[in-house]
Amino acid sequence: MNIPRFIYFTGVDGSGKSTYIDLLVKEFEKRGLKIKQVWLRFNYLFTKPVLLYCRMVRLTRRPVRGGREISVHDFYKSPFIGRVVQYLHLLDTYLRYFFEVNLTIGLTRTYVLSDKFVYDILADFMIENRDFDLPKKPIARYLLNLLPKNGKVLYLSVSKEEIIKRKPGVLNDDEDFDLKYKAYKRLEEHFNFDIIDNDRDLGSVYPRVLKKIGLQSLK
Repeated sequence: MNIPRFIYFTGVDGSGKSTYIDLLVKEFEKRGLKIKQVWLRFNYLFTKPVLLYCRMVRLTRRPVRGGREISVHDFYKSPFIGRVVQYLHLLDTYLRYFFEVNLTIGLTRTYVLSDKFVYDILADFMIENRDFDLPKKPIARYLLNLLPKNGKVLYLSVSKEEIIKRKPGVLNDDEDFDLKYKAYKRLEEHFNFDIIDNDRDLGSVYPRVLKKIGLQSLK
């Protein structure tokens, strides 16, 4: 079986990434294959002191959405701070990737499934900085260099109407949802993704996912 060692699902929140990750974990386990699930979106180590400063000067807000407190970064109000955060976050992401993915692939026979990673981080940067040209800038190139050559990226594309249908409260729970949708559409336009249309039912989409990663469903 020629299965990629690193499989990464990307797409706007509500596009179905977690659903397919959960199904694939079970599929790999049925095959007797070692599988590790990682979440590589928010990687804060060297970034933490700057984020603390951002809270002090109110570049970061802590609203309650969907019954939980979240962080909303308004870095567009300070482009310099926004760039500092981007490059520190790049460093933190590299360190997390090295220990969570690179060593796992290099030293074991384990496969790695990632829910969110560099494209999702880039989408966050676009929203926080209100800069939808970031895919053309160096920070995008540096982030994408972290993708392993033996990996597979699958982009789940879902219409805004379908996401709202599946998650009726998404517009109330996420004040930036429209910006997020715009950011992912910008990524979809700029990069050559292997796009999976997830507007359809699970039964018709999941076999396509299995085929794209070279793994046929067990009977």
